[in-house]
Amino acid sequence: MENLNNRVTIKKITQIALFVSLSLILSYFDIIISRVAFPILPTTKIGFANIIVVYAIYQMDFKEALFIALMKSLMALMMSNVIGFIISICASVLSFFGMYGGYLALRKIASPISVSVIGGFLHIVGQLLVVQLIYQLGKVLLLYSAIVIFVSLITSILIGFIALRLLSYIKIKNS
Repeated sequence: MENLNNRVTIKKITQIALFVSLSLILSYFDIIISRVAFPILPTTKIGFANIIVVYAIYQMDFKEALFIALMKSLMALMMSNVIGFIISICASVLSFFGMYGGYLALRKIASPISVSVIGGFLHIVGQLLVVQLIYQLGKVLLLYSAIVIFVSLITSILIGFIALRLLSYIKIKNS
């Protein structure tokens, strides 16, 4: 019995490591692709790594999904600076709890697209709040906020749709 538990634990750790790695790879590609897609919005990203977070919310337990979401923010520290990391980790935590709460509250009526939109909106709001606290930009940030929230809505729908397709594909594959 202990051998079986060890195998399950090793399998779970391997799966989490794989998802963290995938989210870091997707974050890296996200930075590159987003620079081309949104040249006039330098801080805007598509959010490809959130495909993994949405998947984890639907397929893993709370702690595992939270761990993956937090490790995803490490990319900000590796690709940016400490301020970028602080902005990213605050936004990621707010986004994760919003997505997880949305998943729990709406799981019977909402899809991964809805969960992704909740997360995308809260991620942008979290980033903007932290930026406002750090830099005190005032009205300039308000105008920028309207633009990035609109872009976030579109990209969150895209990310949610991809996560939905991934979840459907894996469900069919495992059947």
